[in-house]
Amino acid sequence: MRINLLEIYALTVCFFTVACLVIVLGVTAWNVVELTNPEFTINSRDYEGHQTDEQFSDWLVQQDKYTNHEPASYEGNKLTEARNNSWSKLVNTEKRNAKQGVVRNLIILVIDLILLIVHSLIASKARKKANKYINPDLL
Repeated sequence: MRINLLEIYALTVCFFTVACLVIVLGVTAWNVVELTNPEFTINSRDYEGHQTDEQFSDWLVQQDKYTNHEPASYEGNKLTEARNNSWSKLVNTEKRNAKQGVVRNLIILVIDLILLIVHSLIASKARKKANKYINPDLL
């Protein structure tokens, strides 16, 4: 069997396309988990900061340190309401990021599949063409 440069090129592209496909499928699977169970995928610091009013109050102080804002002070029901609103926003943000990730990865998957199909056809045609010129008497 004779391999020409065109076939080597096409098979190399196929190899890297399959590798990219596997990685993107893994990332997409994680995005689906984010989309279906956003409470599970929220980072630990934010999750722990929303478990109780006391933890939320401490979490707010930490957030305000990083943003250089004046610390917000809530008490009683207002603190609980602020915590619930903040949690709802976190969950919605997580879902939105997951949706963006799924769409982005679907675009990459489509491009990968097109590359894979085109280069598989190129490799197949190059192999047929190379084998066409082999003299059977030399085998």
